[in-house]
Amino acid sequence: MVFKIELADNRYKPHQITSLHLITGFAILGIGAFTLLLGNADWVKTVFHKPIVSSYFLGIFCLIYGLAVLVVCFFKNKWLKVLSNNKNVRKIHITISFIALSVFAISQWWLATGICTVVAIANLFALYYEQKITEALFVTIDEETILLPATARRKQLDWWEVERILLRHGTITIDCSNNFLYQWNIKNNTTDVATFERFCTEQIEKNRTKKEQNNW
Repeated sequence: MVFKIELADNRYKPHQITSLHLITGFAILGIGAFTLLLGNADWVKTVFHKPIVSSYFLGIFCLIYGLAVLVVCFFKNKWLKVLSNNKNVRKIHITISFIALSVFAISQWWLATGICTVVAIANLFALYYEQKITEALFVTIDEETILLPATARRKQLDWWEVERILLRHGTITIDCSNNFLYQWNIKNNTTDVATFERFCTEQIEKNRTKKEQNNW
């Protein structure tokens, strides 16, 4: 018998969404300002060794994009926190960053290349990670073990470690023999509580001898 209890909690924190967008905006804005400033300098060839695009154009482009990102972060924050919108903006960051780093790399301006590379990689990782944090979390219980959600410190518990499991009042509670307590809010519970708790009690009693052996 296997019980899979879906939790109401997840790893998605909307207020954390905009932090990397802000960093991206400020980074590209800074590159744009510096590029525009250097574009009029006599010693620009010491920075752009092999320019393939006008530094003036690059500077204006980065300034406009950086400012646009910051405007969206400050004035369209709720829109940005919508997962589909956030995903699309991440993809735009990645595309722009890769184009910029390619141009800067060919022009041999390594500082700007490095910054754009970091921005691109950070947004790639965020795009991947943000898909994971929206996945549903479960506590899975069978005769062999208790699998905990990804947000827990441990990934699983053995039955001999558990004193009691309760499924009541919209929560699942796992009371461990080491006085450690796991508790989560549950979602869409269709599990028969009496059957579930009886099963858990039977498994705890069945594995009690293992507890005594491990305590020894």
